[in-house]
Amino acid sequence: MSVKYPILITEDPIEGGYTVSIPDLPGCITCCQRWQDIPAMIADAKQAWITAAIEEGIRIPEPTDINNVEV
Repeated sequence: MSVKYPILITEDPIEGGYTVSIPDLPGCITCCQRWQDIPAMIADAKQAWITAAIEEGIRIPEPTDINNVEV
């Protein structure tokens, strides 16, 4: 089972596209031009972040409870 983390999506009104990050995984960030590309792009970024953390011996944080996320 895959661990699900809340994501933060920020639209860039000047350049266009979106910046997507996982606040629980510091530095886990990606960008894309199309809304429909967000799930695949952030999944790739999350996988790369977790792989690097395992290789470096960095503790992988538990996800924030979605009920504690402010919008």
